Amino acid sequence: MPRKMLIVALLAALFAVVVLSILAALPKTEPRSTEQPEVKYFFSGDSGKVTQPFHIPTEKWKIAYSVQATDNSFFKFVVYREGSGVPLTEIPDLYVTENTYVTVGGGPGDFYLVVTSSLASWEITVTSMNE
Repeated sequence: MPRKMLIVALLAALFAVVVLSILAALPKTEPRSTEQPEVKYFFSGDSGKVTQPFHIPTEKWKIAYSVQATDNSFFKFVVYREGSGVPLTEIPDLYVTENTYVTVGGGPGDFYLVVTSSLASWEITVTSMNE
């Protein structure tokens, strides 16, 4: 009986080695990337503007803005989802020169900006963000 158990144990070990060798020889698969390609949109002006709609493929995105203010200038913008009259986000009124950004959630989707500006030149870059 001990001899049978020894043979069974050796066969089980041999079987395990064969299975592990087969599994080790299989090609390794990389997990699929869910990253979206980065998209960028650029808008600029020196007065108010409603931008053309733009598509954001990711949940989060960044709006970088640079404002060159002069005496008595004013700047602000509001983000809307296309088809909705409800603001998604907006920046506070600016009366000074500033260069910063805001992170926005609520994507993916189609959006547009309503820029209000008087006596200030501005540039806005909208960029998708992969998590």
